[in-house]
Amino acid sequence: MPIVNLNTFDELGDLANRHEWLLLDFWAPWCAPCKVMNPVMEQFSELNQETAVIKVDVDQKHDIAAKFGVRAIPTLVLLRRDQFMGQETGSKSLKDLANWIDGLKQKVSQLA
Repeated sequence: MPIVNLNTFDELGDLANRHEWLLLDFWAPWCAPCKVMNPVMEQFSELNQETAVIKVDVDQKHDIAAKFGVRAIPTLVLLRRDQFMGQETGSKSLKDLANWIDGLKQKVSQLA
């Protein structure tokens, strides 16, 4: 699935209706660590079709960032439909990103 740029909070609800897992990437164009994360997010999106990768520009969509309590960027938020699963701040390697998400998904499967 291609990476989606989120424009409104309502779009997030539509995406949650279509995808079980949503990975929100809160970023800004001037943020150097965010730029480092761009290719990682692209690779992750290509390798993990079951997870919708959604980019949120905090300069343009500060209201959405505020709803998630984003105070630093890059910040990653994993949702299962509309349920908050976890949040991480800072850039990550593809391996570290996949391990973080897999760990959260495993917790969900153990609870089910």
